[in-house]
Amino acid sequence: MRLLTATLLLLWSSLAYSQILTITGTVQDADNGKPLAYAHVGIPEKGIGTVTGEDGSFTLKVPEGYRQSKLSVSFIGYATYEHPLSGLSNPVTIRIKAVPSVLQEVVVMDERAVEDIIRRAVRRIPDNYPPRPTSVTAFYRESRTNAVQEYLYMAEGVLDVYKTSYRNSKEGQVGLIQGRKVILSAEEVEQHSGFSSGHMAAHRFDFVKNREDFIDEAYFDDYKYWIESITYYEGKPVYVIGFGRAEGGKGRMKGSIYIDTLSYAFLRARFEILPEGLRKIDDYPLYAGNWKANRYTVNYRKVGEEWYFSNALREGVYRDGGVYSNEIAITEIQPGRGEPVPYLERLNRGDEFLDITGEYDENFWNNYNTTPLSSGLRETVVQMRNQEKAQEVFDSLFIARLQTRRDSVLRANSEGSEFMGKATPPMEKPDGFKWRFQTVVGSGAHFLETGAAGMRAAFLEHADGPAILDASDEWVTRSFEPIAHLDFNLFFRPNLFIRGGWSRDLWNSVYRERSLGVGTQVNLSKGRPFFVRAVAQHSHLKYARKIGAAENDYGKFKADKKRFNADRINLYYGSRIHSLKLSLELALELHPGQELFIRGGYMLPFARQQHVYLKERRQLFNKKERLPLDDRILVERNGEPYDGRVTPEQSFLVTVGLVFK
Repeated sequence: MRLLTATLLLLWSSLAYSQILTITGTVQDADNGKPLAYAHVGIPEKGIGTVTGEDGSFTLKVPEGYRQSKLSVSFIGYATYEHPLSGLSNPVTIRIKAVPSVLQEVVVMDERAVEDIIRRAVRRIPDNYPPRPTSVTAFYRESRTNAVQEYLYMAEGVLDVYKTSYRNSKEGQVGLIQGRKVILSAEEVEQHSGFSSGHMAAHRFDFVKNREDFIDEAYFDDYKYWIESITYYEGKPVYVIGFGRAEGGKGRMKGSIYIDTLSYAFLRARFEILPEGLRKIDDYPLYAGNWKANRYTVNYRKVGEEWYFSNALREGVYRDGGVYSNEIAITEIQPGRGEPVPYLERLNRGDEFLDITGEYDENFWNNYNTTPLSSGLRETVVQMRNQEKAQEVFDSLFIARLQTRRDSVLRANSEGSEFMGKATPPMEKPDGFKWRFQTVVGSGAHFLETGAAGMRAAFLEHADGPAILDASDEWVTRSFEPIAHLDFNLFFRPNLFIRGGWSRDLWNSVYRERSLGVGTQVNLSKGRPFFVRAVAQHSHLKYARKIGAAENDYGKFKADKKRFNADRINLYYGSRIHSLKLSLELALELHPGQELFIRGGYMLPFARQQHVYLKERRQLFNKKERLPLDDRILVERNGEPYDGRVTPEQSFLVTVGLVFK
């Protein structure tokens, strides 16, 4: 009987937590009724929440089992609103009252004192923010408008985010749970696409973790700081510190920082990149490019005794007035130590979010918390429906990753059983394949064995005439040549590619190879990708060993098409070889953008020609020339005339290196 009762209670509890309670409403200023955009709405102790849209509206979804919890609405500069969920009716209008900002004696603080506030806040980061990795669920949206503010596209998704500890600078991971998009002008989107890593916004825009330069003591001389006012957040006073470029400094931003006066936690920052800063080419984690303006608003919220990244808005304004925006909101903070995103589900930093999201569906989000669409985006969706321009486009690589995710996830926390359904929408294979490009760098050894011999080479003034250059040396046996190489793989099918490559020796010889061919690959693993690649190429190799350095007592002379006049000139003897190059390669993916490989190659020569090479010494621009064996060239091996090859008929090479995708 007890077992039956316990089972029924467990089933009832599971059913209660699996049901979803949806609260909708708006948040307004209590005095003038104006909507409050980007106010936080949620249940702080459960780590669940969302933010209001530009019209103050919100939709919050929580498990039915949380009905007795309190809804909290907070916004910097306003009194915090709290009310039991059970006492709210849909839709609800929540009015919160502004708390007047105060200007106290802190206004007269000198700049050094203001800088000390920031220093103290930075030193308190390890105490105020999570000292361990955390896993959160986030909602991300990006959109683009043209010069007349017409939306060209909108893409949004629910993300699985793994944030590393605030005690290190390592970037976290992101996985896509669900995503959708609306495209209104496919032609313009095609022309202006190419924005990557927007889905990394929870990491990129976290100015506290990234220690952006306006809170970095090393850059304090480049900025000026001042107290703007003191406001309030959740009943506690907050410094509002303004900052801008110092006279003669190199500061790249201006804006305001909000710091709790008691805990010295960073609550918020609003900043924009100055025109001088917009010229910076590489500005990751922030955006760089040909922008007219680049603005950021970043907020944090407190859960328990720690502050977490909450939400951010970034707007980049083009020269023509168009806007590219990124919105990110943390909707659920999962209890305990975070778990890395499963390897096959991670999005790469270089991925374009627009390429991996699917068609628009009003009921797409199931039980996930999202942020409301702006009025312009709502009109975009209506227009899309009327014109039937929705598209469903999935990249095959991401489909392979997303199909490994279960249709639903059962989550339990330490307080009891808690269920929130996670449904993945139907997915289809792509209609086509997008060409991919890889860069391969490596080094290794080419086993070109050359035997010991007494070698001599001379360049004559004319046939049977005196020698202009004459050098000799004893060659020792050499088993291999150390080489470095650079390859490019162009995938024109998922598993077929064209490979072009260049190889060079690392010292002491003439070794110049270029190759071109085709290859195929197969993935042997269902987990971390492990590729086997087979490649066939035509190889053109110039290889020669040094015989010695000849003194040029003759003066200026002409060798083939070049004139030489250096005092010392190196002479080399070797071959120009055409071969069929067969390679077999094993590659293990380290992360979605990089692989570690080992490669073995076999060279089958089918044509060769022997040459002597001349190379000037001690010149600013050393001239080089390759001379075929003729009546002006004398080569001897162990005292006998010689015109044979110095390398084996066939040879092997082994290299290791990295593949960048």
